[in-house]
Amino acid sequence: MAKTDLFSLRVIATNRVFYDGKAKYLNIRTLDGQLGLMAHHAPIVAAVEIGQLDIQKEDDEWLHVAVGPGILNFANNRLTLLVDTLETLEEIDIRRAEEAKERAMEQLRQKQSIQEYKTSQ
Repeated sequence: MAKTDLFSLRVIATNRVFYDGKAKYLNIRTLDGQLGLMAHHAPIVAAVEIGQLDIQKEDDEWLHVAVGPGILNFANNRLTLLVDTLETLEEIDIRRAEEAKERAMEQLRQKQSIQEYKTSQ
């Protein structure tokens, strides 16, 4: 693979620099939908949503991590991604994630109950 098929990538979370090197491809969820970026992409700034980040490294190895909200900037064949949170599969606490899901579901149920109450009034 030619060096011209690579771009510089920095992925920074609030608590660490996760990746700093060359990459072939990056896929991430933005407010406007999925976004795939390769070398020499047009300049772009985009808001990142909670979701999965996929990086194809220079050696063709793939990295898959969960990211929180953030922002990305691609210009001059350099991509900088700043996110609030970033967790690898090994770092994700399944029990904590399930508890957060239950809290969110309960909040939705309560909100729905308030709406039903107001409707019946």
